[in-house]
Amino acid sequence: WKRADAWGAFQRLGAAALADAIGAVAELSQKSPHSVPAALGVAFGVWLVAGALVELVERVRLGRAPAAEVGRRLKGLPRGAWGMTLAHAGLGLFVLGASFETTFKLDVAQSLSLGQAEPLGAYSLRLDRVGAVQGPNYDAERARVTVSHAGKPFCLASPERRVYEPGGQNTSDVAICQRGLDDLYVVIGDRRPRAGGAQAWVVRGFFNPWARLIFFGPIIMALGGLVSLSDRRLRFALARRAAPAGTPALEPAE
Repeated sequence: WKRADAWGAFQRLGAAALADAIGAVAELSQKSPHSVPAALGVAFGVWLVAGALVELVERVRLGRAPAAEVGRRLKGLPRGAWGMTLAHAGLGLFVLGASFETTFKLDVAQSLSLGQAEPLGAYSLRLDRVGAVQGPNYDAERARVTVSHAGKPFCLASPERRVYEPGGQNTSDVAICQRGLDDLYVVIGDRRPRAGGAQAWVVRGFFNPWARLIFFGPIIMALGGLVSLSDRRLRFALARRAAPAGTPALEPAE
């Protein structure tokens, strides 16, 4: 890359730059003017993913060579190149997930009686039931919360509030609802009596959009590293550089 033509590289990455700009503008249009750092994060993530894909397309000459030639190039592509593509794309996905999760996350906490609901963005959390549960070394209150989106239930969450004996330590067992790349956490809190003898419980909800990318991105990056390390040409190149001067380097057996 030190001998590459910078202008030529920019021309080849024109499509990635266009996708980068579109992603940044789209993010700004959702939450402007308070999301400039998030827009920069989205732009960087899109740039990494799109740039990695453009590099792969250029290597195999997709759209510029016959299908047979593209297939031959794909088969002959070294594993180091595949590893580089996966690593850059995984980093881009991680940046996208972190940017969206930081900017668009929501949380709510409200005391609810049975049958009451609270809004959480486009979602609704309705407290249906709370019952006692006996664990092996704890007593707990387990709630059933119906999570709805656009008026349609899609998840039954069962968070718990536990008290461990003999120390009396309180902990919360969080219920997780997954929808696509998004995570929604539901937590049941303390019981709060209301006027007239009614009971209410604090129900907390946390919406984390695109949180799955924060985990999938590093996994893809690690996979890219493993694929690169499996490239025999990389290992022999390292052996040649490590060999003392005048020492013949080992060559792969035919």
